[in-house]
Amino acid sequence: MAPIVLYSTRRTPAGRAVELTAKLLGLELDVQYIDLTKKEQMTPEFLKMNPMHTVPTVNDNGVPLYDSHAIIIYLVSKYGKDDSLYPKNDLVKQANINALLHFESGVLFARLRWILEPVFYWGQTEVPQEKIDLVLKAYELLEATLTNGGTDYLVGSTITLADVSVSTSLSTLNALFPADATKYPSVVAYLKRLEQTLPNYKEINTDRANEALQLYNQKLGKA
Repeated sequence: MAPIVLYSTRRTPAGRAVELTAKLLGLELDVQYIDLTKKEQMTPEFLKMNPMHTVPTVNDNGVPLYDSHAIIIYLVSKYGKDDSLYPKNDLVKQANINALLHFESGVLFARLRWILEPVFYWGQTEVPQEKIDLVLKAYELLEATLTNGGTDYLVGSTITLADVSVSTSLSTLNALFPADATKYPSVVAYLKRLEQTLPNYKEINTDRANEALQLYNQKLGKA
């Protein structure tokens, strides 16, 4: 069987979630980074796979799928040796994981996008303070989640897809706006824990988050 093809970009948190999931599952990916500035996601071939022309998109031997959350659940459900990353029968744990996937999408990634898109693509050279305040509010929400849970990870004592997904946007936000350990000690400790436990975390998350930071500073004239 040919490897699953992943169409993504290096910096997008969503694509990195797919790469991290594949590493956890021991899956081989044929990663093809596309250039969004050249509209490579608008070709007829790409639109046939994903009419929403978003990344990441995967093609699993003729089966195209898009949206990182849908993709990582699919990969674990189809290829996982067990269901520890996304339990099939523990509906409460599954629901809690789903809630964190929505938190990543609707809060962490949304707030990251609100900041980066105007800077990267629209020529904005200053980020309004209220947008930065919303990032700090997201840290506050995550701090409460980690503290109240009383475990090493977001949903229980082991890595789940909640951690995989959240780690991507969170690592980029933290590169841009480092979480203060005196205010968000659980968030800072959680990030350090992920670095030690998620396979290829530095290569996929830390290094690429720093690439986003470098481009961000360059666009703002800080480089």
